[in-house]
Amino acid sequence: MPYAVLFWYVASCPGRYKGFVVKLDLHTHCREATACPEPTVEIVARIVEAVKNRGLDGIAVTEHYTKRYAYMVKEIVDLHFSNEILVIPGQEIDRVYMGIDRGIVHIVELYLPGEITFRFVAHPGHPYSRDLGSRLDGEIHGIELKNPHHVREMDEQLIRQLASERDLIMLTNSDAHTLGEIGTYYNDLDLDTLYARAALIG
Repeated sequence: MPYAVLFWYVASCPGRYKGFVVKLDLHTHCREATACPEPTVEIVARIVEAVKNRGLDGIAVTEHYTKRYAYMVKEIVDLHFSNEILVIPGQEIDRVYMGIDRGIVHIVELYLPGEITFRFVAHPGHPYSRDLGSRLDGEIHGIELKNPHHVREMDEQLIRQLASERDLIMLTNSDAHTLGEIGTYYNDLDLDTLYARAALIG
């Protein structure tokens, strides 16, 4: 079954596909990785090849402050590559907090079928936030446990504690800025669990 069709079924039939595990890297910057502001069929072919070479089932395309590039990549994959990989469109944004404890937290948004958005904290600890726990509201569904670009800044013990307290899905992503980095870190994820966690709160 094509990946895009499978994901639609997961969204339409909650629980039916529980246990269907796929390998996904949910934090990649393909526009920077290809140095191409507009994806073409040739550019997307390189992205698909990089994903398949790592043995992944798919990726989330999460450029900074824009989801347009991700949707363009998804459309090209759907039209020209017979859904060989699953592409989840998304973007990486900043949440700015004012007041005494000012700070910025990077959030990745993933746009799932059924107008459901899954949000997770990207590389917690970068930028530094004095009280990360206070920044996690009900709209956050996951948190990165590992990210190869920010190893020294991420407190794994704190992340695990926050994930347990807030019922967050812990993720390991590449944060790829080159095609060769895609899939250096990835997740074995149950699609139904990913979708249900976001749909639970909205």
